[in-house]
Amino acid sequence: IRPYATAAVIAAALSTAEARSGAAAGVANIDEEALETLVLNPASALTAAVAYGLMLRSGATFGSLLNPWGLSLPLWVAGYLAVRMALLGFVDGFVWALAPRLPALPSRVGPKPVFQHKINATDVAYLVVNSTVEYVFALQISHLLWFAPLVVRAPTSLSLLNGPLAFWMLLVVDDMLYAPLHRAMHLQAVYRWVHKHHHRNTFPARGYIDAANEHPVEQIAALCLHWVAVHVVAHTAGLHVAAVLAHFGVKALGACFNHTGYDVQLRFCGIEYSVRAHETHHRKPNTNFAQYVMFWDKLMGTYKEYESGVKASAAAAATPANLSKPDATRLPAWADPAVEAREGRVTERPQPRAG
Repeated sequence: IRPYATAAVIAAALSTAEARSGAAAGVANIDEEALETLVLNPASALTAAVAYGLMLRSGATFGSLLNPWGLSLPLWVAGYLAVRMALLGFVDGFVWALAPRLPALPSRVGPKPVFQHKINATDVAYLVVNSTVEYVFALQISHLLWFAPLVVRAPTSLSLLNGPLAFWMLLVVDDMLYAPLHRAMHLQAVYRWVHKHHHRNTFPARGYIDAANEHPVEQIAALCLHWVAVHVVAHTAGLHVAAVLAHFGVKALGACFNHTGYDVQLRFCGIEYSVRAHETHHRKPNTNFAQYVMFWDKLMGTYKEYESGVKASAAAAATPANLSKPDATRLPAWADPAVEAREGRVTERPQPRAG
């Protein structure tokens, strides 16, 4: 028996060493992926070139871009932490405090758990960079709201036009700009460099984490359109600071709920918000590019009604054994399930060699 036991111990040790080696290789691959997609990326280079050109044209400095208020480093860091606390503690916290009282999406109550992409080092790198982008934008927009003459700040100056109407227009104009940009990010020449990372999760469920887990170029582009929308509304209906703050709150909550599995729907005055629409986009990426105003998708011919994707026959055949196992067939069509199971990341299936 001893030789067999010894052989078993040696085999187990070799297997453990091989597993550790594979895990280390997986981390190295993830680090290499983060470097390639964040730095060695034509979209990142183009964004940096455009930003540099605009800075030269306006006479702005890199310091004024990152710190328009001229804060000391301790205050700048304290502000960053405050914004993190606001987004994760209050906005995302509100989402998860309310979530248990909401019905689940029909796709989330099927016979098997839906596929969830595991957070890895590349995702963490994206989230850290995007948290800085969000904070710099918060500094810039707060500076604009405090000093710009185009924004009304006095409480007594709030009116139906620059308040409720301006808030509605911010939602409509922002989505009018975002939906075509979002559609453009699905063009083959752009998708692999920018938007593909966000679509690693076909069934997003982690709220803010899944919402913010996107390429920084995408984050910057969307926030620039938000900046444009503020100026468009300010020069048309007029704009009170309260409308901007309300828009920020609704937009942040909407983005978080859009990346959960809860069935939230809201319709008023042409606004059609539903988590169903955005989950449909993640499952069928060439549909539902807008976030709140699905009229823009209907206009572009890209709107699609929600389908649960769960067959009644499959639900009836559910057993305790298969309920505990995620359905591998519900991975993204391009994903390699073996890599996901082994390394916790999603990559494309290897392409067969010609000949």
